[in-house]
Amino acid sequence: MKTLVIGNIYVDVIVNVDQLPKTGDDIVCKKQILTVGGCAYNVATVLKNFNIDHTLIFPLGNGIYGNIIEKEVRKSGYEVNIKVESGDNGYCLCLVESTGERSFITVKGIETEYKESWLDDIDIDEYNNIYISGYEMEGQSGRVISTWLSKLENKNIFFGPGPRINEIDKDILDKILRLKPIMHINEDEALKFTNKKSIVEAARAINKITQNTVFITLGKDGVMCASNCEYRFIDGFDTEIVNSVGAGDSHMGAIIAGYSMGYTLGDCCYFANKVASKVVSLETSRLEEKNFNIEDYNIHEYLKIGI
Repeated sequence: MKTLVIGNIYVDVIVNVDQLPKTGDDIVCKKQILTVGGCAYNVATVLKNFNIDHTLIFPLGNGIYGNIIEKEVRKSGYEVNIKVESGDNGYCLCLVESTGERSFITVKGIETEYKESWLDDIDIDEYNNIYISGYEMEGQSGRVISTWLSKLENKNIFFGPGPRINEIDKDILDKILRLKPIMHINEDEALKFTNKKSIVEAARAINKITQNTVFITLGKDGVMCASNCEYRFIDGFDTEIVNSVGAGDSHMGAIIAGYSMGYTLGDCCYFANKVASKVVSLETSRLEEKNFNIEDYNIHEYLKIGI
């Protein structure tokens, strides 16, 4: 079961501060880390760690950030499928407070300029699963990708809209939702998107729209999985939160990995919670190989929840 990961790769500039500044403040950065991340790369990293067959498709620009990204992805064994000479990749300034909570300032680059020709050479018959995030669904890129997806049949679409869900043009979002995607979203995003007061109501609303499973992450409390009007809460793992950047993406990557390995939805959630708990204990935004030990994620040692 092969997965196509379509998206963007960013340089993440992670800045640790005691708390976010107010207007007019002058605060001091406690620590800064420069790493390569972005939703697509974070998801692909998890798939790679678990030896899940996949392809990563992303645009690579020509500039300072593109050079950093190219060096990183080639080191990780990925090919560059889309090379753009006319501009550079963007970057994300991640402000991480002492609680581990994060706020993002995204500086956009060539990843907002998807073209139909970029997707022409994809042999879609190779893939059962397709992952997309909300960041590349805004504007022209969203129109190109959603139109391309609409022409496909019998594919499992995994959609992680993220905090940009209400910024996606309605016609583009409607086109994606008509594909009946498996959605992965956090509690705050789900409530804002549906205008509901509880996550059960939000999950019910999303189920009705997509007619498919939705995973709503609950931070340290784990995740709620809703499918066929059945709702199950799967507890998270206690861990010291150092940095929550990339935790949602890694959780999504683990869901896809578990799904690809034939796990039940409940076991996918338990498995993903374990992965996310590791990611939030790290200073970087990805579960890099140096921090990964596959023996720590032996599903046969877990409680079989099942849904």
